This record gives sequence, C-alpha cells and structure tokens, in this order.
Amino acid sequence: MLQADSLLVARNLSLLAYKYEVDMADARTIQEKLFSNPQLYTEWNLYNPTAQKWFDTGKNGQKIVQLQQVFRIAGQRKTSIRLAEEEKRMTQWQYYELARSLKYELHVSFYRYYYLNNAIVNIRSRLDLLKNLIGIYELQYNKGNISLQELTRLKSTYFEINNKVNDTQTELVRLQENLKVLLADDRAIAPRREATDGVVALLPALTLPELLAKSMENRPEIKEAQSIQAQHQLRYSLARKEAIPNLTGGAVYDQNGSYVPNYTGVSVGLQIPLFNRNQGKIRESKIGIAQADVLLQSRRQEITRQVEAAWKIYQLLDAQYKASGTDFEAQLDLLSKGLVSNYSKNNISLLEFTDMFEAYNSSIIEVNQLKADLNKSYEELNYAVGEDLR
Repeated sequence: MLQADSLLVARNLSLLAYKYEVDMADARTIQEKLFSNPQLYTEWNLYNPTAQKWFDTGKNGQKIVQLQQVFRIAGQRKTSIRLAEEEKRMTQWQYYELARSLKYELHVSFYRYYYLNNAIVNIRSRLDLLKNLIGIYELQYNKGNISLQELTRLKSTYFEINNKVNDTQTELVRLQENLKVLLADDRAIAPRREATDGVVALLPALTLPELLAKSMENRPEIKEAQSIQAQHQLRYSLARKEAIPNLTGGAVYDQNGSYVPNYTGVSVGLQIPLFNRNQGKIRESKIGIAQADVLLQSRRQEITRQVEAAWKIYQLLDAQYKASGTDFEAQLDLLSKGLVSNYSKNNISLLEFTDMFEAYNSSIIEVNQLKADLNKSYEELNYAVGEDLR
C-alpha cells in the first residue's frame, strides 16, 4: 500500500496538474514583492519657428526629460505581499485535500479489489469441481443412470453461482480501470495485502470526542476556511490602506522652456481623496469577513457530522464482522471443499448438496464484501478525521 501511495503522488495526473496551481500562486507572491517601475516622460521640440528649424533639440533647442516613481505608502505593499502568501497557503491546502481524496479512493479501490478477487479465486476452484461433476453426470444421464431433474438441478446451481462470480468480476474490471487511472499506469495492477496488515483495519482506543478534536486540528478544509478568513481580513486592511492615495515623486529637466535655461526640479504628487475613499471595497471586504466566519462554522459543522457518521458505520460493520467470527471464511472454505466429494459418494442428497453449495459459495463472496466494506469504513473515518489512525 505504501508503494501505491508513492506512485499516486508521483504519477497521478490530477495531482500533477494541480501542482502547477501551487507554482502559479508562488509566482504571484514573487510578483507582489516587486516594486513599481519608474516612468520616463520626454518631450522634444518639433519645429522652431524663430530659427525655422525642424527638430531643434541641440544646444539652443528645447527638450524636456521627466522621471517619476509611484510609492505605495501606508503599508500597502507589505499587506499585498501577505495577502499573496496567504493565497499561496490556501492553494497548498487545496492541493493536500485533493491528494487526500485521491488517496482515499485508491485505498478503497485497492482493498475492495483484493478481497473480491480473493473470493473469486476461492470459488473458482469449487466451480471447476462442480463443472467436472456435471460432465460426468451428463454421461450418466445419456446412459439412463440418473434423472434429467438431478442433472438440471446441478446445472442450475452452477449457473447461479457462476452468475454471481461474473457480477463480481464486472466490478473487478471497473476497479482495475480506476486503479490504472489513479496510478497513471497502463499495466494490470494486482493489489496484494502487506504482511504487516491485518485482515481488516483496527482502530486504536480513541473516543468519539477525541476523534472530533483531531479532525478540527487536521482537516485541510478547516485550514482552507481559516486561510479564506485571513485573506478577507487582509483585504479589509488593504482596502483601508488603499484609501490613502499613492505618492508620486520624480525629477524633471527642461532645457529652454522654463524661467531659466537648463532648469532642473523635483516633483511630488498625490490624488486628493475627495470623492473616492475606497468606500465600496472597504464595505465589500467587511462583508467578506462575515461570510468567511460563516463558512468556517459551516465547515466545522459538516466535518463533525462526517466524523460521527463514519464512526457509527465503522462500529456497525466491525460488530457485524466480529459476530460472524474471524475464521468464518476458513470454515466455509473447509466445508465447501468436501461437498462435491460427499455428494459423489452419495453421503448427502442432491437437495442438501445444492443448498449448501449455493450457501457456502455465496457466503464467501459476502464475507469478502463485508471485509471490503469494513476497510472502506475505516478509510472513511481516516478521511473524516484527517490522519491515518493505525
């Protein structure tokens, strides 16, 4: 499973594509740290009517050169940088949430494929024995030694179990394709359980309140909502700072157009905040703060319900699995192996054989489905809490 997790991070195309979002957010942070470019203005004489000369820009001509720089005051630049950094953090949390969702999907598909395939492998051997028995009985029927009813009942039993196997194999095909997409691999993927894994995942001794507390600390949706809250607070701060106009400063050179030749001077300018004091953006950002508070509360409420539901489902399935007995599948396997032999020796009747054969082999599928469902409920609880609880 660890190898599959590593391949998911390294190969999954959705994760690789979203990684560019993180890189773009980093680029936006770099951009906000840059200072504004200075502005160069120049004016050149087109025609001097006194000297009757075009482009008279020489020693006795006229030209103006002006250089200006905009200065963001009142901490606007610093606040803009902090806002860009916070947006980058949010993008990182979104990337982490996508990785968690894909990991959950991978684990569920991985273990469901393993257990359902295990059930089919176990049943196939018995179906082969039954198929051989049907072949023998067809020969006996042709010789008139057994009735058509007995042969038909055996075939019906075979087809009924084989249909269940085919339905399960159809699901396995879908699971296999999903695993290929998740791991970006065209080859067939054969999930196998690690030697250190249990038959099903077992939880440590944690209470529901402890799990809820962990979820509030770990879930990236909470971190994302908190980041959105921080962004709106920064936008509000920036909107108030932007109500103070930027300062423009510069230097000017005028060759012959001023009161003295070769005039040089400095310039300072700013807008007078008479009509536009950024009232709309300030109000919008205040509303955004209120919205972010409600969003955070909503996320916490939603996650609480998810943890509670996942906890209850796990407890239900765990109790169901323990009630069936951890060695139930082994017992079914042992009993079903002797069925064909006992029937061929006339130790049991046709009705007993078909009933038990159907029951045993159907139960093998159901037990493995229960194991897959229990592991899925464990992964759902992991996802809801925001960490691996093993």
